[in-house]
Amino acid sequence: MTVILRTLPIFVKIPENNLKVNKFFEALPYTVLTVLVFPDIFTSTGSTNFDIIRVLIGMAIVAYLTFRKTNLGIIIIVSIAVIYFLGMLKGSF
Repeated sequence: MTVILRTLPIFVKIPENNLKVNKFFEALPYTVLTVLVFPDIFTSTGSTNFDIIRVLIGMAIVAYLTFRKTNLGIIIIVSIAVIYFLGMLKGSF
């Protein structure tokens, strides 16, 4: 779908200095990736209440670190460590 929309300007003449159209085509890949990945975040670790709460905690940590403008590598490492640690807690109960 993104390839079709990204190649659309080849076949349809769109004004090059139209900022709204340019912003649309720039944001399209990020939007599609978000729509594809976001629902799987909740089901990738399980479907019990604890698993969903664990994912929400991980998402909150990622959002907090993102707003603090932390390095992406650190965000990934910390979020994986938190999800893993919470998974170990589930196993001990």
